[in-house]
Amino acid sequence: MPVFTPTSLLTAWTPAPVGLALVALAVVPYAVWLRRARRGGVPWSWWRPALYLGLGVGTLAYAVCGPLAVYRTQVFWIGALQVGVLASLTPVGLALGDPVRLLKATSSGSGHWLLRLLDSRLARALMFPAVSTLLAVGTLLAVFYTPWFERSVQSEAVAALLYVVLLGSGLLFVLPLLVEELLPRWATPPVRAFLAFVDGLLDAIPGILVMTSSTLLAPHFPGFSSPVSGIDPALDQKLGGGALLAVAESVGLPVIGAVFMEWVRSDERDARAIDEQLEAEQRDVTNRPATSRPGAPVGVVQSGSRSGPAAQVDGAQVDAADGEQGSEAPAASGLWWETDPRLSGRFGRRD
Repeated sequence: MPVFTPTSLLTAWTPAPVGLALVALAVVPYAVWLRRARRGGVPWSWWRPALYLGLGVGTLAYAVCGPLAVYRTQVFWIGALQVGVLASLTPVGLALGDPVRLLKATSSGSGHWLLRLLDSRLARALMFPAVSTLLAVGTLLAVFYTPWFERSVQSEAVAALLYVVLLGSGLLFVLPLLVEELLPRWATPPVRAFLAFVDGLLDAIPGILVMTSSTLLAPHFPGFSSPVSGIDPALDQKLGGGALLAVAESVGLPVIGAVFMEWVRSDERDARAIDEQLEAEQRDVTNRPATSRPGAPVGVVQSGSRSGPAAQVDGAQVDAADGEQGSEAPAASGLWWETDPRLSGRFGRRD
C-alpha cells in the first residue's frame, strides 16, 4: 500500500463488494419509491432526494468504497473517521431524505414490511429517545474499548457487521427526530429539539475518551507497525479521537437546525388548520337562515304574514327578551382569537 498523503483522501478508491452492496441497498429502494411518487402525483421537494443522495449515499460511498475504506487498516485515525461518518454523518443525510414518509406515500396503508417493522414493539423500544441515545454512544464505546475494531480490520465479515451496526444505531436515533410518527405523542418539536441538543453533548464522549486515553486501545492494530501512516501510534490514536469528536460535533448543529425547522413547519400547519376551521365555522354561520342565526329575533315577521298591533306586540316582546339576554352574557365580537382554543383563555373579553 502506498504511503498515506493528504491527496490520498481524494484519490484512493476501491470497489469493495460489501461497500458496493450497501450503496446499492441505499439507492435502489429510494429510487423506486421516488419514481412511484412521481407517477402517483405525490408532491415531493427536490432538496430531499438531493440531500439523500449527496449527504447520505455520498458519504456512505466515501466511507465504504473511498479513501476511508482503503486506509482504515493502516491509519488508525482514518479508521476512526470512518466509524464517525457511518455512525453520525451518513444517517443524518439518509434521514433528511425522509424515506419513511416517502414509503408511506407510495404504499397502501401499512402493508409494506418495513413499515410493519418500524411499528413493531421492538423498533419502538429501540427508537425511544433514552434508549436510542445510549445505544448510539454505547456502540461507539464498544467499537474502541473491545477487540471489535481490531478484528474489523482483519476480517471482511466483521467489517460488514460493523458497518451495518453503525448505520443502524445512527438511524435509530436520527429517524425519529425527523419523523413525528415514530416517537410518542409527548415528543413534540420542542422536546425533539432538546433531545437533539442532549445527543450532541453525549456524542462527544467517545471521541474525548479515545483522544485522552493514555494507553493504546488497539495495540495489535496493523497500522501501528507499518510505515504507511508515518506517525507515532499514540499520536495516531489521539488524532482518531479528535476525528470522532469533530464529526460528532459538526453533525450535531445541522441536526438541531433540521429539528428546529420541523418545529416551525409544525406550527405553520397548526395555524393553517385553525384558520381553516374558523373559516368553515364562519361560512356555516353565514349560510344559516336568518331565523336560526345566533341573536336573530325569534319573532321576526315575514312580509305579508302578519301586521298590525299583534306584530308590534311580538316585536316588543322579542326586544325585551333580547335586552334581558344581553344583560346576562354579552354578544361575541367575532374576533378570531376569542374562539381559538389556544388563545381564548388569554385574550377573552373582560368587563
